[in-house]
Amino acid sequence: MIRKSVWLSVAAFLLFSAAKSGNADQVFGYETELDVVYGTGKIAPDGIQTERELRMDVYSPSAANADYTKAASVSDGPHPAVIYVHGGAHHRGGRRIEPFRLEAAVHSRPEDYARLLAPLGYVVFVIEYRLATEYPEPALAPGEGNLIADVDAYITPQVFEATVRARNAMGLPRLENSPEDRLYLWKAGLAGAEDANLALEFVIENAERFNIDPERIAMGGHSAGGGITLNVGIGMDAPLAAIFPLSGPNILFEHEAVMDHPDLPPTLLAYSQFDEHTQLSDLPGVVSLLREAGVEYSLSWIPGFAHFYPHNAVSLGDDGTRMSLGDRIISFLDVHLGSK
Repeated sequence: MIRKSVWLSVAAFLLFSAAKSGNADQVFGYETELDVVYGTGKIAPDGIQTERELRMDVYSPSAANADYTKAASVSDGPHPAVIYVHGGAHHRGGRRIEPFRLEAAVHSRPEDYARLLAPLGYVVFVIEYRLATEYPEPALAPGEGNLIADVDAYITPQVFEATVRARNAMGLPRLENSPEDRLYLWKAGLAGAEDANLALEFVIENAERFNIDPERIAMGGHSAGGGITLNVGIGMDAPLAAIFPLSGPNILFEHEAVMDHPDLPPTLLAYSQFDEHTQLSDLPGVVSLLREAGVEYSLSWIPGFAHFYPHNAVSLGDDGTRMSLGDRIISFLDVHLGSK
């Protein structure tokens, strides 16, 4: 009888805890909807092509603690939206990951950016995309749709070696830098961009469901996610109101073709002082592209950090401002999306 009472007490506690945890996020200014399927993508991990579902987590503003940092209430909507794309050398990462530590830095996770922005009135979509280890099959081939025809122009020796380091950290076999291996990496880069663009299309098509304004959508991400953001916002000329690629590499598209795109989105670039050689060597070309295309852009630096850094790290802007990276992103989004 005592044992039965104990089990009933435990069950009641678990039910109570589950009920509370379901609403716990509202206390912090946001609500979550997890594992939302936004489309499918072709993969061939065993040499046999199949399709897998692509998912996103949705963080929406909650009136329970609305906009606490501004002492004002978040409107009923429609809200501005942000699509956040994780990094990981196109080999690792996801919507929910453990804190990543390297060289005394604790890197902010995708969900950290969502929890930063959602209480301020933004609906944040943290997406996953097909990774290289899944052998994704993108819809386009090199040279199609303004894509760079020469795979080696994108998969440079620096890009290849940076990817090898990531693979080594994951315990994966070393690539041989053969044409087949370089095409394998190129496909992963393009597949990630196609998936992020598909996520954007899904969000626009479901604007009413998520209570967002389809004309006020931004995209951002770090490292590979930054490159994907540049590919979608600049290379694919997607209907984005703003982008914030963090430590992103060059794009997969021919620069001269991209320059003809009208109304490319305002861009906030951020790189760290000791960033990857690949990103830093690509930076002048990215800046030149934005300038010649007439894009409104700003460039900020995170001093003292390598490739990984938290969103509360100090950033130095090209306009002489000094603030945390998170505050800089918020300020940028408020200007171009107008959080309400």
